[in-house]
Amino acid sequence: MFALPNTARLASSVALVALVLSAAAAHAESTRAWSFKPDKGFIGDPMAFDAGETQFAYIHTDSATFLNIIVRDTSGFKKTAEIKIHNPAAIPKQLAFTQNGKRLVFIWMDGYKGTRSATLFDIAGKKAVKKIGPADHVALIPFKGRQVVTLTTTKTDKKGGNSFTVSAHRTTDFRKVARGTTYVQADLRLRKPKIRLLYWEPGHASLVGMQKGKYDRKRDIRLPERGTRYDVLLRKVTWSEEPKEVVAWTKATTMRPNNKGQLRFLQVADTLKTIHYVDRDNTLGSVKTPVKWRHYEPKSLVQVESWDGKDLHFSLTIDPVNPDAVKRKKADKERCDLYRLDPGPKVTPLGQVLTRKRTFTWAAGKRFFSYLYKLRGFGRGGKEVAIFKVGTK
Repeated sequence: MFALPNTARLASSVALVALVLSAAAAHAESTRAWSFKPDKGFIGDPMAFDAGETQFAYIHTDSATFLNIIVRDTSGFKKTAEIKIHNPAAIPKQLAFTQNGKRLVFIWMDGYKGTRSATLFDIAGKKAVKKIGPADHVALIPFKGRQVVTLTTTKTDKKGGNSFTVSAHRTTDFRKVARGTTYVQADLRLRKPKIRLLYWEPGHASLVGMQKGKYDRKRDIRLPERGTRYDVLLRKVTWSEEPKEVVAWTKATTMRPNNKGQLRFLQVADTLKTIHYVDRDNTLGSVKTPVKWRHYEPKSLVQVESWDGKDLHFSLTIDPVNPDAVKRKKADKERCDLYRLDPGPKVTPLGQVLTRKRTFTWAAGKRFFSYLYKLRGFGRGGKEVAIFKVGTK
């Protein structure tokens, strides 16, 4: 029998070890820093880190007899506050720290009426400071460089037109800082300014549409339509120009209905072979993940944009029977891979978690990310929440 030289045997062994380690890493999880399983009730979907990631907040409820917000210090995950909410039937929709980290904004829905409201809580005092609402829509967005909550009420008239009234409240004390009203006709046109509505931006604070081009007398022609952004709160047009790449710009805007409430977003292409990236200006691009795209379930894309629009995180789930797994006749473990989209756009891996074949929600930061293992057969919440360290395994 032919024997390999020592150097060849060594190289073969190293390659084999590398292959084994690579396969092991493919099924590994990020380093777990903390986890919690409540004795009663469940953990709600909304979770949040403060700006410095020194605090982590989540919901503990049974949706009937109690509803509490829990705050923990991320240095040791010791409970620092437990805030009791007097309406346990409220359906939590969003939880966020104020910019200074001293208060929490809790956005919730009335399960009977379908309306939404927001409550501001003081963490140190463990009490509610002020409630605003109800409204048809509530959102957390930036306004003049500050964090605000917007309330939107909509009224439909006999002609099918809609009047949108938007008010902005700063999150430090929920004091109203701006208000605006816009009427949109049934044909999606505004009377003033004369714009054909394409889509609303987060919180109904601004909208983007098409405005008829001006008439050029010298050339005796009507100029092309211009893309226009109208700020409802400032009551003025803040941007207006003819799209440079009309086809790409139009394609990007047609994706917006699937990604409401986001300035920037990702969307899997109709071919299921790539991911489109669209920025606030509707520039159409694409992104590439470090893991082979064919390993993912294309429809598993989950994305979350930060309240100020500066951060966009997303996750994709490994398809256990992806083409490579089928080829080797061994299913892969279902795994959630979490990413951050950086300028470029560049995809930066944050971590990975084995899903246990459960649906999930997460909240991401620069040092940590939280992961909620959802309940089976129940749309809300889960029985275990875990914190993982970013970039470690």
